[in-house]
Amino acid sequence: MTQKPEPILAIDIGGTTVKYGVWAAENLTHKNRFNTPKTWPELLDKLIAVKRELALPFAGVAVSLPGGVDTVVGKISGTSAVDYLNEFPIKATLRTALGVPVSIQNDANCAALAEAWWGNAKDVDDAIYMIIGTGIGGAMTINGQLMAGQDNFTGEFGYMVMNPAGETFSQLASPVKMAARYQRLKELSTAFTAQDVFDLANNGDTIAQQCVGEMLNWLSIGTFNLYVSLNPQRLLIGGGISARPGFVADLQQRIQHLMHQHKAALTADVRACRFLNDANLIGAVRQFYVENGDEPAAGAVRMEVR
Repeated sequence: MTQKPEPILAIDIGGTTVKYGVWAAENLTHKNRFNTPKTWPELLDKLIAVKRELALPFAGVAVSLPGGVDTVVGKISGTSAVDYLNEFPIKATLRTALGVPVSIQNDANCAALAEAWWGNAKDVDDAIYMIIGTGIGGAMTINGQLMAGQDNFTGEFGYMVMNPAGETFSQLASPVKMAARYQRLKELSTAFTAQDVFDLANNGDTIAQQCVGEMLNWLSIGTFNLYVSLNPQRLLIGGGISARPGFVADLQQRIQHLMHQHKAALTADVRACRFLNDANLIGAVRQFYVENGDEPAAGAVRMEVR
């Protein structure tokens, strides 16, 4: 085993937010975030500024990205939640701009790597990971190995078409899309977050209750379909919504109800990702280790809470 390269700047680029942190000595610190810029030059400038402001002797940068990430070619193929990231050599571009080795991996795959390494899937071989955010991403591990697929598309559950109108799982079950649906139904100009809509639903807003209920319904149908198709030992939920009190238990109950209704003799073991919003960052670090010839052993990850 080679010496672990540290510290590492871990970056998670999402559709609405870019998160980052510093990994060293099995510890994730200096966590922060900023809104995802509208263009690639703006994002690149911001990442360069983050690295410069942290002023640490980074051994490398580990990046989590949306979409079909080709870790060998070093680009996103097809589409992603951040359109301007697609179809150019992002890995090589970042290495040149940041001046250190760079690894890239799909965000849901990063969550899977983190959870299979040190998280809530380390004790099972076969697991599904569903990451709920701007869209719905996912990943699979079978016999402990991350599945990529011929076109690096395994786990892109959000593309599943869910109804005759052609609406996808991401369109119907994403909290971000749910908040936009609420704004549309209320005919308001003010943008809402998913948390806003949950709060309004709790306070008796019937339109908010309708939107939340529909989102949960579609989430349960999609996850039920995954369970009966792939029969995993466990299904882990990631993304900010996974930290919402009662959310995972409610989803498991809904899935189990569908199994009973359709006489599927299965038991749903649904859990939140251990690392919640940090899963993509920690998994990106593991991807960096793997690409640099180091397979870290399992241990006790410590995280600074900020």
